[in-house]
Amino acid sequence: MNDALRPVDRQLLARVAGGNDWLRSVLCTLARHGTSLRREDPARAQELIAQLSSWPWFKAGQFLFDLLEWEDFMVDGPPPPALPTVLQPDNWERLENLLASVRALVDAAQPASGTSAPAGASAVSGFVPSVSVMVDRFTSDADLPPLEPGLHLYRDVVLGVWMTAAVDPAGPA
Repeated sequence: MNDALRPVDRQLLARVAGGNDWLRSVLCTLARHGTSLRREDPARAQELIAQLSSWPWFKAGQFLFDLLEWEDFMVDGPPPPALPTVLQPDNWERLENLLASVRALVDAAQPASGTSAPAGASAVSGFVPSVSVMVDRFTSDADLPPLEPGLHLYRDVVLGVWMTAAVDPAGPA
C-alpha cells in the first residue's frame, strides 16, 4: 500500500469498496433475472424492450449505464452472489413514496407521500405499479442463470427490474 494514505483514507476506501460490491451484486442479480426472462420467453422479452425503449427513462438509463461503464463493472472479476432482497414488495412501496415526494416537489397539484390530494388533483398512488414478486421461484443462487456479458446487459437489468414489478395473473412461470 501507498504510505501517503492515512488510516482514515484506508477506512473510507474500504467503505466505498463495500458500496461498490453491493451495487455490483444488485446489478448482477437484476441482470440474471432478466437473462432468465430473455431465455424462457424471448418473444415477451423482445416486446417488452421494444415497448420500453422509446421512453425517456429507458434512454436515460442506457446513457448512464454506458457512460459509467457499468457493463465492465458488472463483469469484472468473479460473479457476485445473487442478492435475494433486491426490489422486494416493501422496497417498491418505499420507492413509490420517494417518487411521490419528488413528484410533489415538481408539481404542486400532486400530494406528497402520505397526504391527501388537493381538490381536482390526480392521486399519486399507482405511480409505481403494485407488485407481486415474480422472482420467488428462484430459491437459491444456483437457480439463476449465469450473467451473460454483452451489449444486451443493460436490457437484462431492465428486464430484471420488470420481473420484480410485473403482476402476472397466471402467476410465475
